[in-house]
Amino acid sequence: MSRFNTTWLAGILGLGCALGAGSAMADTWPSKPITIVVAFAPGGATDLSGRILATELGAALGQTVVVQNKPGAAGQVGTEYVASQPADGYTLLISATGHVMAPSTQTKVNYDPVKSFEPISLLITMPNLLVVNPEVPARNFAEFVDWAKKQSSVPYGSAGAGGATHLSGELLRHLTRLPLAHVAYKGNGPSMADTVAGHINMAFVDTVSVGALVSSGKLRAIAATSAQRSKSYPDVPTIQESGVSGYDLENWVGLYAPAGTPKEIVVKLNGHVNAAMNKPEVRERMLKLGADSTNNLDAAGFRQFVQNETSKWAETIRLTGVTVAN
Repeated sequence: MSRFNTTWLAGILGLGCALGAGSAMADTWPSKPITIVVAFAPGGATDLSGRILATELGAALGQTVVVQNKPGAAGQVGTEYVASQPADGYTLLISATGHVMAPSTQTKVNYDPVKSFEPISLLITMPNLLVVNPEVPARNFAEFVDWAKKQSSVPYGSAGAGGATHLSGELLRHLTRLPLAHVAYKGNGPSMADTVAGHINMAFVDTVSVGALVSSGKLRAIAATSAQRSKSYPDVPTIQESGVSGYDLENWVGLYAPAGTPKEIVVKLNGHVNAAMNKPEVRERMLKLGADSTNNLDAAGFRQFVQNETSKWAETIRLTGVTVAN
């Protein structure tokens, strides 16, 4: 037999063994506890969705599912940790929109949003809201634009440099040429406190973090950043429908496994996750939190979603020129 044929045959046999091993692994999975790494500190929407999912998956799979928080570097610590773990379905990642943003805003990111992972499922979505202090004489987006044009500068708060709330303001500034000036805070809490107090006139904040500040009248919601209105704030128009064509930015949380995890495990997880997030009690809980529980994407659809979001945020970052020092 020629060397070419021998090499070809060895390759085929090796591929067959690899596929067989992957199938066998999927057949016996899960045979031990599963760890879901949340790339942020306890308390936020990412962490809460992870804990809800861990409970639901544990019951569905008949196996212990634990949540391990690994915060740091805006989600990079936990993300890079999971990317380095065995691709066996026992270590999963829950991360937010920064998962696809960081490679475009920072220089020291040791993962690729798609290639380093097997995207499993989209868990929740939540737009940002443009909110203003009630002293601002604007009750809708058109009035806000008229008011802002008359100001020499309009400082706006965000949860931090390079995040979705920051980019929401910078894209609006780029598309409208309003005199918006970014003020970075260490989280949405301080940003909201200063907006309520009137130290700044406006801020961008996700629908989960704004809490009851809008319903209590302490802040006024002018517009939402997503293409579609938030189910939690159905009376708040979007910036796009208010006249800013092409404006569509949204926060979201997704579940991932390390790259190379057997397809059978990924598909099985996707089915269980979608079933869990589609439960009426889970949807209701997420809606009260300010998020929309999503369940309409299979694993392939979510992979495409992540690819599209990576491109969209990269273009937004390019247009606005936002960078973050590592």
